[in-house]
Amino acid sequence: MAVATLPVASAQEIELDNRRLAVESALGSLRIEGMELEPEGREILERFANGEMSLPEMRSAIRAYTANIV
Repeated sequence: MAVATLPVASAQEIELDNRRLAVESALGSLRIEGMELEPEGREILERFANGEMSLPEMRSAIRAYTANIV
């Protein structure tokens, strides 16, 4: 009897997928409100989505970014 196997995603792949979905959702929410991020803000979110920074690091970077644009 043949057994079908499905690829198993690693925890890291799942985490990166979740990060990407969160970033896409955040960008969608901004668009709904009629706002767009400048390239610097997008870069922060992309770095988070790619696993280059943690959630606390991203929050800190966003706070610093928004402090400079207000």
